[in-house]
Amino acid sequence: MNESLHPDVKKFKIFVKGNPHVLRDVHSGEKSLQDLFEEWMLFGEDDEIWDSYLSQDIDQDAEESRENKENDEDSSTEMELLNMLKKMNLNDVQHHLAQFSTVVGSIQELVSQFKQQTPSHQPGPEQQQEQPPPFSFRED
Repeated sequence: MNESLHPDVKKFKIFVKGNPHVLRDVHSGEKSLQDLFEEWMLFGEDDEIWDSYLSQDIDQDAEESRENKENDEDSSTEMELLNMLKKMNLNDVQHHLAQFSTVVGSIQELVSQFKQQTPSHQPGPEQQQEQPPPFSFRED
């Protein structure tokens, strides 16, 4: 079957096998293999256009490598957290939470007592007392 191919097509196949990065646009659907072949015929295999494909692939590989590194860091953080949880004594945690709850209850009680001791701006029914008028008018 290869014997019936045009010599240029054979050369193009060899070029693509040696430079698989040029197929990126074909795989993404931006170009057809025919478009790529026509560019190869027009520019030749030594043109700078093919370097741009390679540099874009290198940038993409670097981005993927960075993402993989971030994922590895995330998973190592998760593993550290899981290891910490394994080492925790849940009875101690429960004891500390109970103590914390008691402290919060005490603070709430103090705050409520403080509110009861300070007079409010609006006198309530229990705070309304007869005060003498500021000006006294006496009948003589």
